[in-house]
Amino acid sequence: MQKNIAEYGPAVVDRVIVRDRVKTSLSIDASGGVDLWHHDQKSIHIQAAVVNLNNRLNVDFVGLFSGNAIAPPRSYSLHLAASF
Repeated sequence: MQKNIAEYGPAVVDRVIVRDRVKTSLSIDASGGVDLWHHDQKSIHIQAAVVNLNNRLNVDFVGLFSGNAIAPPRSYSLHLAASF
């Protein structure tokens, strides 16, 4: 246990080890978009997204052969797209 804390830090080990089980993880994501302008086949669209809205430290167990990772912290993105 002490080796795990020294290697990964107490915050990560606390999320993983609970009576030989993994704590549940929760990541709330939100996304929304709107057409700013639309005329015939031309349009401008904007979209905003927030990943891990609750900014919780999550340990991802992706798959058997892919290894484990720490999920990214809260992040924002804004996309602007034009089609013509």
